[in-house]
Amino acid sequence: MNKPVRTATADLHMSYGHFVIRDVSADLPAPRLARADGLVGTDFVNGAVVLTGIHTGPVTVTVQLLDTAPDSVDLDGWDEVGEVSVDSEYGELIVHGIMNDPPDFPELAHAGPGTYRVRVHARGRDTAPDRSVMEPVEDYLLSVWPAEEAPGTVYKQSDKRGQEYRTQG
Repeated sequence: MNKPVRTATADLHMSYGHFVIRDVSADLPAPRLARADGLVGTDFVNGAVVLTGIHTGPVTVTVQLLDTAPDSVDLDGWDEVGEVSVDSEYGELIVHGIMNDPPDFPELAHAGPGTYRVRVHARGRDTAPDRSVMEPVEDYLLSVWPAEEAPGTVYKQSDKRGQEYRTQG
């Protein structure tokens, strides 16, 4: 079994219905990148965008750093699951809301500069769509490991919010 090198959980304060995963020096990736699959999208060089249900407020994010790909895909208890590749030119891969400082997470590019796979699990996006919240109503699990660049993969699509994003395309 592939055990995480490190795991951390924090509330991430985000705005405008998304948060980003990017190298510190990279430009912000565009939110439209994630509309095709309704959860996560990437332009590889600038990072990835994760679409949320809420417009503004905290979401709970757990980061799981791995040396290799997980042994299996955990779909139980999650509404949407997708995976993308992200490049970390400088080995400084972070997750943050676009209007806020990053939470105190471990370095996502834990093996240094290079390409990483990011698997995103989401639940709760149908709870308060387009609203501002004071307490987290959504949960995200980000599993990150070094890997060659590969096309995005969708494992599960079942929430209404994701369907709305996909039809807006």
